[in-house]
Amino acid sequence: MDSQLPLVLALVAPLLGSCVTGDYNQTRVFQPVPADAVASLEVGRAGLEDALSGLGAPLQVIELGAGAALAWGWKESADWNITGAANIGSVRGRIQYADAALEFPGVVLFFDRSWTLVAKEEGFLSDLLLKPQLPRLVEGASGPVGDA
Repeated sequence: MDSQLPLVLALVAPLLGSCVTGDYNQTRVFQPVPADAVASLEVGRAGLEDALSGLGAPLQVIELGAGAALAWGWKESADWNITGAANIGSVRGRIQYADAALEFPGVVLFFDRSWTLVAKEEGFLSDLLLKPQLPRLVEGASGPVGDA
């Protein structure tokens, strides 16, 4: 340890005239939908009323040709943020670290023109809703048809 003392002092010395702050946040945005309510929605049988009564109001509704996609999402996370600033002579430095997760887990339900459930997907809403090949409901088709 004695041989590493100069290195430790060299690394710590700039921080003596600096400011280091940190914070910890817990975030909860919306409530997770009940997994059993999602599982109970049968593709081809469930309707819009079933979805709304089991899951509540959706976060987003997207019109898709002859149908629509309804999305439910939530976020529960613990985030750390550390910021440090130091002045060394005439040089100022600042560093910041944050581990905030920007992903919202969720469920997207796809309905046809008569509001019958034709597909359901679970995952991160950023993956499910921002895909360029989001399923389109084609009139007369029995389910969503992708552009793939």
